[in-house]
Amino acid sequence: MLKKLLLLLLLSFIVATYGQTSGNALLKKGWEALVKDNDDDAFRYFWAAHEQAEKQRNTSEKAESLLYLGICSFGSSLEKGLQFATQSLSEYQKLEQTNVQKARVGRARCLQLISTIYSRQKKYAQAKQLSHEVIAVLKNQPDSSGTLGLAYASLGSLHQIEKQQDSPEYYSQRAVDAFIRSKNTAYLPSAYLKMAQFWQQRADRTNSLRYLNKELALADATQNQQARVSAMVALGKWQLEMDRNEDEAEMHFRKARKIAQNLSDKVFEAKTLDALIALKTRQADFAEVSALQTDLLALKDQFYSLEREQIVKSLEVQFDVSEKDRKLKLLTKEREISRLMNLILVIGLIVLVLLFALAYLFLKRINKKDRQLLKTKEELVQALENQKQLKEQQFLNDLEHKENQLNAITFQMLQKNELLDEIKSTIEKDNVAEQKLLRMVNKHLSQDQSWNDFDKYFESLNKNFYTRLKQKYPDISSNDLKICALIKLNLSIKEMASILNISPDSV
Repeated sequence: MLKKLLLLLLLSFIVATYGQTSGNALLKKGWEALVKDNDDDAFRYFWAAHEQAEKQRNTSEKAESLLYLGICSFGSSLEKGLQFATQSLSEYQKLEQTNVQKARVGRARCLQLISTIYSRQKKYAQAKQLSHEVIAVLKNQPDSSGTLGLAYASLGSLHQIEKQQDSPEYYSQRAVDAFIRSKNTAYLPSAYLKMAQFWQQRADRTNSLRYLNKELALADATQNQQARVSAMVALGKWQLEMDRNEDEAEMHFRKARKIAQNLSDKVFEAKTLDALIALKTRQADFAEVSALQTDLLALKDQFYSLEREQIVKSLEVQFDVSEKDRKLKLLTKEREISRLMNLILVIGLIVLVLLFALAYLFLKRINKKDRQLLKTKEELVQALENQKQLKEQQFLNDLEHKENQLNAITFQMLQKNELLDEIKSTIEKDNVAEQKLLRMVNKHLSQDQSWNDFDKYFESLNKNFYTRLKQKYPDISSNDLKICALIKLNLSIKEMASILNISPDSV
């Protein structure tokens, strides 16, 4: 029973601490629903805050919403609460890159939640280790979240479960000091109650009553009905133990029961009934004890019925969560596939554009080469045409030159022979007895050198002229060949006779 009470106190500390730190509207609404025992509504608000943080890629709010999901879940499912707490730890680790202070405080809050879960799993050693780590992180810096005080309170409860002597009181006192420094009064009543119990065990009336009155005053000031019930039950027990005043004790118990009947958490009403049953048993009022036990059994049936309903709701919420997770994973997978397809399409389009660009450049380059080749061919044809024209012009020039040479030789031969013939006629007419001069004239008349030059130029202008004549007329003489060549040059009979140094009739 003591362990259960201590764990309930730990849970109340967790609830009080985390409910006052968020600035997110959805988280505040979720917290208000959680305080009113509307766990399914609270979970939906917390999950909506988580989805909003996911869309906005807000690491800070994502970490905080996961932490609140863990707080909302661990009462019905320790495993689910632990899962959300570890996910929140991972997000706070990412936040260390941008906001170190917030990340450190957030990590401490997660660790304290995990410590509480370990306590409920009776993993006391691991829970103590985590709470010590939280204290090591937060003890040298301001803690507005109250997490440091919660860690001290957890250690006090854990040490009390282990039945250690002085350390429970030491840590509980440190918790009270930390709670006061954080200026959050929601969980101070439970801390005062813990200190009152320590002083009451020592039979210290003054200090135990002082802490009980502090608890009740604070509960009245903050309108914390659960704290008021706890305070009145504790005052009633104090009256029985310290003053033996059963009437005063019964008054506190019944007043506490009246308040507890309006609370959704029936654990507090059960505590008042247990206190009244113990009192009436002490007074030997067994009829009242029987009636109270009947009420307690009915309350427990109602409590277990409510607990079953909460379990069913929790399972429904968990199913909704799992469905949302599944749909989220499907949407994420579809989004990934869509993103991959879009990426493939973009890459494909880029590749096609590149291929078209390369093809265009390649065709453009080929077209340019073709144009250059065509231009080169045109230039080559033009050059060949020019060369041909130059060759034709050169040929014509050579032909004209050779004709001129041939005509000049022919004319020279004609003039020479005419001159020589005239000289000869003059010599013969005048009976010049100069035989030597005559022989010289005859020598010049009979020389073949001029005919050799003539034949050379004639053959260059009239290829194979002599050869073709000789093939057709093998018996043709050399003089006949000369006459044919002169006929080819369109010379008159007189001119031919002069060149050949024969009479026109012979020609």
